[in-house]
Amino acid sequence: MGIKRKFTELRAWAAGNPACIKAAAAALASVIFAAALYQWDNGRTLETDGSGRPVLERGEAGEDQTMELRVQAGGMEEEIEVTVSGREYTEEELDAAFEDAQAGLQELILGENPGPDEVRADLELITEVPGTDIGVSWEMDRYDVIDPQGNIIGEDLPEEGTAVNLTAVLTYGDRKQYCGFGVCVYPPEISGPEQLARDIRKETERTDADTRSEAYMVLPDSAGGESLRWMPGEEKRALGIAVLGLGASCMIFVSDRQKKKEKEKNERRQMQLDYPQIVNKFNLYVRAGMTVRRAWALIVQDYARRNAGKPGRRAYEEMAAAMYRIRGGMPEGECYEDFGVRCREPSYRRFGMLLSQNLRKGSKGLTDILEREAADAFEDRKKLAKKLGEEAGTKLMIPLFMMLAIVFAIVTVPAFFSIQI
Repeated sequence: MGIKRKFTELRAWAAGNPACIKAAAAALASVIFAAALYQWDNGRTLETDGSGRPVLERGEAGEDQTMELRVQAGGMEEEIEVTVSGREYTEEELDAAFEDAQAGLQELILGENPGPDEVRADLELITEVPGTDIGVSWEMDRYDVIDPQGNIIGEDLPEEGTAVNLTAVLTYGDRKQYCGFGVCVYPPEISGPEQLARDIRKETERTDADTRSEAYMVLPDSAGGESLRWMPGEEKRALGIAVLGLGASCMIFVSDRQKKKEKEKNERRQMQLDYPQIVNKFNLYVRAGMTVRRAWALIVQDYARRNAGKPGRRAYEEMAAAMYRIRGGMPEGECYEDFGVRCREPSYRRFGMLLSQNLRKGSKGLTDILEREAADAFEDRKKLAKKLGEEAGTKLMIPLFMMLAIVFAIVTVPAFFSIQI
């Protein structure tokens, strides 16, 4: 019975809080979709060759690809960028790139180093200028410090640094151009995992260079004395979907609350506008000799006839509800007071109390009181109409400013373009 009661209470709460249900449904749907997308993105495996070794497909000639892969080695797992060069293609239309290649070559080979005056990490001695067919080969005067691949091989480098002169030989077909510059090499400052990651990058670059003429690159099995296990790079799209979905659910909840506030605001204004008409009609019927109950019923009947098939008006709907309670046997004075409370407006609460007191003390002076109430209500309505007009004028300022901006652009843009420099 306790579970059934809890379930009934939960259903009642859900019926009274549709915005929370929508927000929860949107959040749940986004999480499920994000989980499915994450599984789709990260459940992939690398393609293999006939021997079962992981491979990466090459692109067309000149189209290098950089892929994010995860690698496990030596008890660690790390994200590694692996570059797969495109297949070799016919060399043409790149003679003019020699000058640009020479200007940017020094920056290209620095890698993680801050500048040529402080080289502590391996240089990236490229064998081809990115985006061109210009080949690059390297010569240096200190092969005992840096090898042709740019690796720092000196184990006992002096702390004050070692000067090394590098010469890049740019080749394109039968043309050659020499470009020389110097670097100062210091002892490297790297940790164990960083060194292992660097060794892995070197191995992938070496494997890429050795298998460039093949249709795919075989990923190395080991590097730095550690065995490697390759996996596709982890995708982050699922996280974005989850964030967007949760954000959308919050927006649904906030939007529903805002709509409720706007609805309540419109109802209050509608009730304030209806109040003078209700009081005037009531005063007219009472002056004609009708009882309070009869006048109340006539106002409700007139509203039902005129408003058939149209959206309801809160004040009249509350009057109809009060009339049905009176007919159902509830005390008439209590129903009038309850009407004022349910309307949640000071004027209606005052009106309900006035009618309730009339039943207890008699109807003497009721018409005079209603007449004054009608006059006050009419003044309040005029003030409200004035306020609504001011608000409408303020809202019209936005399109007016937009039109002003358009007119300003129409006037100034042609004048700007007509200026002769």
